[in-house]
This record gives sequence, structure tokens and C-alpha cells, in this order.
Amino acid sequence: MVGEALPPLEALKKMAPEFEKQTGIHVEVEMYEHSEAVNKVQLDLNSHRGRYDVIIQPHRELGKFATNNHLVEISKMMADPALRDPSFDPDKQLYQTAWHEISWYDGKEYGFPFTVLNMFMWYRSDLLADPKEQEGFKAKYGYDLAPAQNWKQYRDIAEWFYRPDQGFYGTALQGKRHEALWYEWLNFLYSFGGDVLDVKSGSACGPVIVNSPKAVASLEYYKSLLQFSPPDSLNYFWDDVMALMQQGKVAELIMWNDATYAVSVDTTASTVVGKVGFDLVPQGEGGKIGQVEGWTYLIPVYSKNPQAAYLFVQWMMGHDRQLEQHLNGGASGRPDVYAAAEVQKLPYAKASMAANEHGKPKATLPQSAEMTDILVRELSSYLAGEKEAQAALDTAAADISKLLGSCAPMTYPAR
Repeated sequence: MVGEALPPLEALKKMAPEFEKQTGIHVEVEMYEHSEAVNKVQLDLNSHRGRYDVIIQPHRELGKFATNNHLVEISKMMADPALRDPSFDPDKQLYQTAWHEISWYDGKEYGFPFTVLNMFMWYRSDLLADPKEQEGFKAKYGYDLAPAQNWKQYRDIAEWFYRPDQGFYGTALQGKRHEALWYEWLNFLYSFGGDVLDVKSGSACGPVIVNSPKAVASLEYYKSLLQFSPPDSLNYFWDDVMALMQQGKVAELIMWNDATYAVSVDTTASTVVGKVGFDLVPQGEGGKIGQVEGWTYLIPVYSKNPQAAYLFVQWMMGHDRQLEQHLNGGASGRPDVYAAAEVQKLPYAKASMAANEHGKPKATLPQSAEMTDILVRELSSYLAGEKEAQAALDTAAADISKLLGSCAPMTYPAR
């Protein structure tokens, strides 16, 4: 099997020997950086070689895989009494909205959530609680220093803690020309009341609205935070900003729930354990928001061991395994795992649950990867000063409309 090299998969790898002991089925795990994990799977599927029996992939890839008939419909394996564990009932035991968005396509079930992901705000709780910082902040801005609830407060806090002469920064953007840039900006886009397409679900096609006035405002605000970020932020992606927080060099940022363990729990990796708080992304006109995102267990039709693959995935979806994985950096798709007392004690549990409740779906169309590439290109161009925000998003909107065809007219003509 193959997936992204992060704590959830590292936890799975440590748990796999128990499955081997119980069943005699050997499990080999390959782990790569996000883009490499996606590219390796794409090459394997296109070649029909069947190197992997289980692929763990971001859900933006699902539509492409499904429409090209690369995947086993998991429902068919669930219907086999010789394979199905009656104690696992996904219709009752999973977050239904998340499962249907990240593991289904066009009404068909293709997998189960490996991680149900969301992004939220990380902040240095110890600094925000420091009496001297509170006194100075209130004297300058006229209100109490506390975790940002709106974007004005977020900017003020970033400005206040921007101390480059001390190697400390107010915030840190994931400005590299990489998927991370797109993912991060979506939080701002959604919070400002914008979106990429005017649709209700990720598998739907509809009018392109990514160049709306709200979208432009969100992008201009996003870039304004660069002045409070490290000077090399245009080369940063998620690993870099996580490292900054682990090293105690940043006051606040927007990051993923599956990286929180490495910052707030793992004392071997982080210098700020016990000093980081978590909350929803600050509110804008779009209200409270979160992203519906996740990686899914999928079985290719080219798998040489599909039954064994299903048995392992099903075993991993059991409550006890999900709980163990979650406590070691996972992001379970089971509400009963979040309800466990051990999980409730985790400093990021409340924020992650709230983000799940306010999740906004993103495209899983067959062209989703190309849509992401278009947006990353144009966002990067704007951050680099090559275009204005309106021009960058106009180009993105036109290219996405052309890519999707007649189902995706431009609501806001290019200016």
C-alpha cells in the first residue's frame, strides 16, 4: 500500500504487524511526500501494473480515478459475507457527510476515510496569555489580546508579534507554488464568502465564481499577511510552517489537523508542547467554515490481492484501531473516536470537531487536479507580483470554465 508520509500513516505502519499476526497477511507500506504519493499512484494506475493493493489518496483525485474505471466499488466487497465484518457498519459509524464527499463519487462507494481532514487556526496560547503582551497589545489596538475571531484581529495579532530581529514572526503563509498554497487560500476564500464553483457538492459542476469580488478581496487580504511572515514564505509549504511552530518561531497560522500531534503532543519533535491553542479559522462574511478534505482507502481494479486489501482496510476501520491511530496523529472518520475520553483530552480535539461540523466541500470532478493546477499557477503569479489579484483570478476563472465546458459558465466576466 502507499500513502503520504505523515503521522497517520506512520501509526498505521506500527499497527500492521498485529493484523499480520491475526491473519497471516503481510502488509508493506510505502510513504512519500504528498505530491510524490499522488504521482506514483497515477503512474501505477495508468500502467495497469497493479503494484499497489491499497492506495491512500486525497479525495480531489477520486472523480478522475472513478471515471477512468481504476477503482473497485467497495460496496461490492461489503456485500460479500465471506469478507464483511458485521461489527463495522459505515452507515452508522462514520461521519456521513465527510464519507460521502471524500469516498463516494456519482452515487457509488469506492472506499473508507483514511483521514477526515480540516484546517484551523494554530496560535501560541502562552504568548496570548502573557500579561505584558496583553497590556502592550491593548494599548496599541484598543481591545483585549485573545485568539482571533475575525480577520482584522488575525492581522493585528500577526503585526504585533512580528519581530524579525528576534527570529520570530506574526504568521507564516504557505506561499510555494504547490498544492499547499491552494489549500491554504481556500480557507480565506470560503471565510470571505467566496468559492470556486457555485455548487452544493464536490461532484457537481456549475458556474465559475472564483473571480468574484469576494474572492478578489480574500486574495488581497491573504497577500497582505506576507509582510508579517518569514522572508522566504514564497518557498514554504505545510512542512515548513509546521516546523516554524514546532521551533517556537511563529505566533499564529492556519494548518491541518493531521499535523497537530507533531506540534502539540510529540515532545521529541516540538518545543511548544503545552503552549499551542487551536480554534476555527477566523470568521468573515462566510461565517464559520472548515474544509471537507480527506484521504481515502481505495482498492485499484488492478490489485493482485483485492480481498486481502479489503480485509486490512476493514480491520483498520474498527473502533479500537481508529482510536489508536487517532491518538498517534490520525484524523478519524468515526464520531465515536472523537467521543472517547482519551481523544477529548487532546488539545486540538474541540477545534477539529468544530471544523468537521462546518465543513465546505471542494471539487472531486475528473478535472479537479487540473483545476488545482490552474489556481496554484495564478495564486503564485499574484503572490510573486506578476499580476494583480483580479487579473490572476480572471485568468483562473476563464481557464477553469474552458476546462469544464458548458456546465461551468463564468458568472463574472473577465475585466
